[in-house]
Amino acid sequence: MIKAAVSYYFNSWWIPSATATGAFVCFTLAVFSRWSPFAAVAAVLLIGFGLCVFGILVAAIWNFIEDRWIKGLINLLMFPLTGVGAFVFLLIVSVLGPSEDGFADKLKIPESIEYAEPQDEIRAAPGGPEDSFQTRLLAALRVKGSGDTLVSATADSLVTLQKTAPDILRRYLASSASWRVFEEHGATFATRRWMIGSQWQYDLHGYYSTHDLHLWSTADISRFQSRVTIGLAGKPWAKANSESTLMKPGHTGGLVIAGAKPVYRSHCIITADTLVLEIFEESDDWERRLTKATLACLEEELRPLAASPDWKTIRRLLPVGSVKRGSPSLDLRKSFQPGIYNSEIWANPGESGRLYLRAFEVTRGTPLSAGRLKEYSNEWIGWSDDPAELFLSNTHFTIYEGDWGKPYAARFEVWFVPDSGQPERKLMERAFKIEGWQR
Repeated sequence: MIKAAVSYYFNSWWIPSATATGAFVCFTLAVFSRWSPFAAVAAVLLIGFGLCVFGILVAAIWNFIEDRWIKGLINLLMFPLTGVGAFVFLLIVSVLGPSEDGFADKLKIPESIEYAEPQDEIRAAPGGPEDSFQTRLLAALRVKGSGDTLVSATADSLVTLQKTAPDILRRYLASSASWRVFEEHGATFATRRWMIGSQWQYDLHGYYSTHDLHLWSTADISRFQSRVTIGLAGKPWAKANSESTLMKPGHTGGLVIAGAKPVYRSHCIITADTLVLEIFEESDDWERRLTKATLACLEEELRPLAASPDWKTIRRLLPVGSVKRGSPSLDLRKSFQPGIYNSEIWANPGESGRLYLRAFEVTRGTPLSAGRLKEYSNEWIGWSDDPAELFLSNTHFTIYEGDWGKPYAARFEVWFVPDSGQPERKLMERAFKIEGWQR
């Protein structure tokens, strides 16, 4: 019977594609069902669907071998139609279909717990004079571009510090409110943080643009976007592509310019052994004014530290807002959509290491976005021997469990991982009323 069934399957012009379609329909129902045991069933059905699609191709070949050309041609036609059609259908359903996950449908915030509301989103506004880097870049934009794409890769002090005093460089970057030092995909990076209004604020992936400073207009600033990242493990944060320009310190050359009016973009990557400096620029002229200003600012910022690499120099160079006195604290701030938040942590762990967040729904203890939250919230933070001195950690993250308009209480915990290899420890916790991000 099995042999007869297999023969009937491969001799047919319609059964292979009908079987694949049926497997796909079952897979779709399992995926969009809210019954959790269906998750494993969906995985099996997806594998089954793939095998059924492959079976259509096998049936076409078999029918050709048996000189059943019409059946073979129909099979051959149904092979791409079934696979591509299924993908397009799933894409449409995933975009237009139900977006709620139902996580918070039956959750209530207990009256017995104390919780805080996330603060309002920071309004777009230029930073103050404390952010000299931003001031310098905006001043460069106000000068009409010359169209010259040449850039001199000057990064002497940064390269010197990485070679001769890497621990001092790392401590300076971790202590400064103008840098976020973090781990991603096993490598360590430092990305420039800007001041938005009166607050040091980390944008997603460190990209800052005109709309961070003026939400609805460009005011007196031409359209731009900028990101500056130091790879402290010899790896670039963004992989080089056809729009990237690789350079060595001290070399001068023209950058690859992509895009067209009104904005041109470039990706300058300066490599030196275990150090990579990346500068992404999007602006209205071929001249890389932001890239040049960035290199000049970094050299001026780090030259005193390269000349005298110690904690005393670090304290003298830290920008305003990097250190404050008081008690450790954790706050959340809303972002442009519910479920997306910015954290603001003030702490002093007393030793070198990095912080990260854990979050749990308060009534059931369900972990919230555990893997992604740790990835996007981790940051090396400054420290000193005075426990009353606090250093800033500020990151951007998303909580995926829950839906808009259905708030619930979540306990956020700040954990610290010492660089010494000692066990990680919890520094503080606080409950917040939050919503999940809804697709």
